[in-house]
Amino acid sequence: MDPSDSSWLPWSRAAGYEDLCALAARFLEGELEAFPGWGAPDVDEETDALVDLLAGWCRVGFLTVASQPAGRARPGEDGRTERRRAFVCGFASAAAAERLAGLVAAGLEVQIQPAQDGAGAPGPAVGERGADPFLFAGHGAGPVELELFAERCSPAALEELRETSWVVLHDPVWNRDALWPALHGLLVG
Repeated sequence: MDPSDSSWLPWSRAAGYEDLCALAARFLEGELEAFPGWGAPDVDEETDALVDLLAGWCRVGFLTVASQPAGRARPGEDGRTERRRAFVCGFASAAAAERLAGLVAAGLEVQIQPAQDGAGAPGPAVGERGADPFLFAGHGAGPVELELFAERCSPAALEELRETSWVVLHDPVWNRDALWPALHGLLVG
């Protein structure tokens, strides 16, 4: 960590998991310019419509680290048709993981494992060009994400983060965005 870079100070001063969740929400909302493992000062444009929902989940214990809407099929970089599945993954407190497990009833895929468990990597394909997968949802990515947070966070916060679950949610149907209304309903319900 570069101690002269003040954008990382809030992360290094986090006292625990709850603080990390609050910082993630603030990053999503544009109040912070740094997020462990993310090389940009803000979220991708495709995430803009999801910011309030993702920040809301961060505030109740689901610290999201990656997501994508599905959108419609479209030409990919190489001209082949590209399709996507909506997904979100991140760390979850026990209470948040229990709530998120209920999304199975909405026809969504839910995978929950200890944050330190790398089993199942790289996870299901959530992006394909033609028949070739190019993007994966992140099953088993908890240990890699923990390493990224270890570079920026206080030992106390990191220890609590290690005790969480790693959660991957995705819509099994290509180019359908049923995940987001289901997450919204669960958050406000």
